[in-house]
Amino acid sequence: MSGTMTEAPVGTGSRTLSAAGAATRTLARAEAVRLLRHPAVLAGFAVYLAQWAASAYSGDDSYPVLHDEDRYTQVTLLLIAAGTLLAANLAALRSHRHGTDAMFDLLVLPPWRRTGAHLLALVPVTVLSAVLSGARIGYAAAQDAAVGSPSVAELATGPVVVLLAGAIGVLAAHVVRSVVAAPLTLAALGIVTVAGALQPKSGARWWGLIGIEDENVPPLPTALTHRPVTWHLLYLAALVVLVATVAVLRAGGRSTAVKATAGLALLTVLGTGVAQQGGLPDEVRKARATAENAPSSQQVCVESGGVDYCAFPEFKDRHRQWAEVTEGVLRWVPQAAREKPYAVRQHVFLNTVDDGVLPPLPVAKWAADDRAAGTPGAVPIGTDWGTHSDSAGDHMLGFAGGFAHRAVTGEAPASAGNQTICRARGATTLWLAVQATDGTREAYDSLSGRSFGGIPLNTFNAATGFSVNAREQDLVRTLLTRPDAEVGAKVKQGWTKLTAPDTTTDEAASLLGVPAPPAAREGEEGQCR
Repeated sequence: MSGTMTEAPVGTGSRTLSAAGAATRTLARAEAVRLLRHPAVLAGFAVYLAQWAASAYSGDDSYPVLHDEDRYTQVTLLLIAAGTLLAANLAALRSHRHGTDAMFDLLVLPPWRRTGAHLLALVPVTVLSAVLSGARIGYAAAQDAAVGSPSVAELATGPVVVLLAGAIGVLAAHVVRSVVAAPLTLAALGIVTVAGALQPKSGARWWGLIGIEDENVPPLPTALTHRPVTWHLLYLAALVVLVATVAVLRAGGRSTAVKATAGLALLTVLGTGVAQQGGLPDEVRKARATAENAPSSQQVCVESGGVDYCAFPEFKDRHRQWAEVTEGVLRWVPQAAREKPYAVRQHVFLNTVDDGVLPPLPVAKWAADDRAAGTPGAVPIGTDWGTHSDSAGDHMLGFAGGFAHRAVTGEAPASAGNQTICRARGATTLWLAVQATDGTREAYDSLSGRSFGGIPLNTFNAATGFSVNAREQDLVRTLLTRPDAEVGAKVKQGWTKLTAPDTTTDEAASLLGVPAPPAAREGEEGQCR
């Protein structure tokens, strides 16, 4: 009995189509239930939830940037997509695996309608994936330190990928009548995804399932990013239609409507695929140049605790976390030093490593912009924050060190190179930075375990920043074993001497009431500036 789509007899067409449609929907509901219960799908959901729980427990979600978190939801949904592909393929192959194809040909539904039912059965798992994606971004948005706004198109991409994966599983069952087709297809898709992840700046990655960015780069304001996510979503949706119609055609549903839909879907896939390959728009390129060299025109400022905080609008609320650090530093500073004007300005640094050499920060341009904006000597800060990664923790501690240096010396950095803070100033600066908050202490513990011969205090991935020599770090280690209040009181009392450039480390130890650290051996200390 042929499975090719045919016209119904005259006078019975409407009733026949209605009955066939009802039978298709009934089969789809049954297959949807079986799909949701399939071990591969359940495993995908279980791993997804386990990863979410682990991320929440570890604190990785404490400082979310929502316009980055929305695309992270796509990566985790790949777990569910993989399970859906395997389960959908096995479901479509069930009659072949059980040797009952001939029996099914005697039923009221032709093969192409049964294939349609398998495709419709993917809807519930897709909807559930969308619910999880929404719940994940809702959880992130509920965090006290959340900043930014998510994109609906980014959030919709993950569930559409789940739907596409299931449709590919159904199609694979009609192309290769073997259970090995799905694992091989899944492996091929995995290779494509990994290849795209290894080329985060290549437009070719958008031909795959998701466009992965370089996650080692700090977050950017959305005005400085370019992700053709709307075109990519349309591209994926067209792929779903194309794969589904080809599966129906392979199953014998060769009506003119199905063929026309497949042709239109193919054209749409090609059109949207090309559209998402456009390079960086000129307006984004210009906005990036301005943001990197003179960001004040793009920012808003708020005042808190006597400190002005200037940030890109999406990061404005991050000033609450910055203020915790600045207040932690200033609480042990004498009143006269506290009353000086302080400012913090957010910056982005987009230059990349060239031939293995880190480029310097445009310190002179930043200083000129600060003066023009009425915030001379503003302490620079980046866009990443928290201890969820070594990089973010290092930058957070670097900001604390930069602000402490500003309080200790009363000056903003004037050099585009590295500056080693020595003697009493170095020890005072480092202690003020480390003890500022629990987060800066955690970041210091992590960084000190990865550093030798001193400790760097860099706010950006650049060849510009502060560092403290090993001997001063040894003194700070001793100070950290004492109560903060005890050390802080002595810092206030000896402030004038501790912040003098010629006060030695031994003198600082005496003022702070702790033993002096061992003398440095030749070559262990960096050059002081």
